[in-house]
Amino acid sequence: MRPEEGFARRAGALLRAAANDLKRDDENAERELGLEKGTFAQYADGRRPVDWELMRRAAQTWPLNERDLLPLHDDSPAGVRIMRQEESRASSRVLSRAGEPYYEYRDTAMSRIASYRPEWIRMLRVVDDNEPENPLVQWNRGHLLYQFTYFIGPVNYYYRWDGVSHCVPMETGDSVWGLPFAPHSFAARTSAEPACILALTYGGSLVGDAQRELAVLGNAATQALAVPLAEGARLPGAAIRSFMDAGAVTVAELADRTGISPRRTEELAGGSVSPDAKELALLATGLGVSVRDLLLPRSGTVDGVSVQHARDARSWVWPGDGATAYRITRLAGDPLHPHTSALQVDVLLDDVEQAAPLTTYQHQYLYVLGDDPVGLRWEFAGERFEYTLGPGDSAYVRPQVPITFAAARGGRPRVLLLRISGAVTPEVRYAVGTMAAGGIDRYVAEDRLWYS
Repeated sequence: MRPEEGFARRAGALLRAAANDLKRDDENAERELGLEKGTFAQYADGRRPVDWELMRRAAQTWPLNERDLLPLHDDSPAGVRIMRQEESRASSRVLSRAGEPYYEYRDTAMSRIASYRPEWIRMLRVVDDNEPENPLVQWNRGHLLYQFTYFIGPVNYYYRWDGVSHCVPMETGDSVWGLPFAPHSFAARTSAEPACILALTYGGSLVGDAQRELAVLGNAATQALAVPLAEGARLPGAAIRSFMDAGAVTVAELADRTGISPRRTEELAGGSVSPDAKELALLATGLGVSVRDLLLPRSGTVDGVSVQHARDARSWVWPGDGATAYRITRLAGDPLHPHTSALQVDVLLDDVEQAAPLTTYQHQYLYVLGDDPVGLRWEFAGERFEYTLGPGDSAYVRPQVPITFAAARGGRPRVLLLRISGAVTPEVRYAVGTMAAGGIDRYVAEDRLWYS
């Protein structure tokens, strides 16, 4: 199937699903949207393209947004999208700050399916000290996207939190994970050797529908919905109180449901104390939720960042049995994003047939580090693909696509892997897993009227 055919079919399936949800059969949909008799089915099954005019008309007539009818473009129909170093160099552009060249940017592999915005960046500004307020350093204002940074060469990393500036000298293999909108900058400590970073920004669950909904709700509502995770604010009280508000449950009613005394219930909902395991189970049952819904996540960042120096990073071999294919090194991350994994992979085998595949539910970005090429094999839709990636090549890999690395021409290749979750959150996976038989096929692409 050509990409444009797949796009048309997905657009038609979204139109059919929207009509089903709004309880419109073909005849009523045609009447309300001003379509010729018999054409709605043609739009819904992809024989006619759902154009912008039809989306606009549907959004005006029905309680929909045009975005509800827009499918994603599939730019990795073979499961992997590769960008060669030559393509990356061709995207080179220099950005100036304060009137002087500051960074050279190059694109690396991106996909419309995932929220990665990964860039190779060379530092053009050289400093001769590690002072955080060095006047040669030009700061940004911070940005929405989370950023994982992998360092190559002698780079100074600057970041600012609550008005306090910091500078951390970094070397090859060091990494950082940072929170949104925190100002930061980078500079080279010498011009004698390359000083670069891989700045892998991604939106996580902040972008997409959540951002658009909160933009409509406004600043005051967003401030009220925000749950702080600072030290001392991690007790489940905020979650308990939110579910109480959602169900219009009083302290007295919750105490009656759980058997916990009213005074203790008030303390737990107020966040002044933490419930024990038994109380958590009682509260979850009383509120009609899962225990996990009452447990707040935590962030291990200090001043908005998590720094991982290569010298302190934990490494292990994989797999644990059979031929050892890789040495894995864990890079910077944070418990706030448990579905983000940053790994450095040292390839130990020359024979791809002996190497074990790596598979994950996450979207994957990979970049070939160092000077040695690496063989990449993957399987998708019953086909096997093999490519040799050179230093500086990068790729995007779809979830659940098994990939295998091997040394292409001797040497010991090294690959950076950044894995992130997409819109398919654990909640979506649980929901899909509980559908009636045949529901998954229709969820992926609705192909019929909801009644016969």
